[in-house]
Amino acid sequence: MKAVNESKSPLNKEEKETYKGTMFSVGVVGFVILITYLVLYGLYMARV
Repeated sequence: MKAVNESKSPLNKEEKETYKGTMFSVGVVGFVILITYLVLYGLYMARV
């Protein structure tokens, strides 16, 4: 009999690098959103 998990192959090197790049991009976008929020909050607090 063949193994049932044959279709679930482990990630190859290219897929791992793509995943790493995706996580880096998500982190950069999240960081930009966080910095924007903090700047706008600081401007708001300075006016109040």
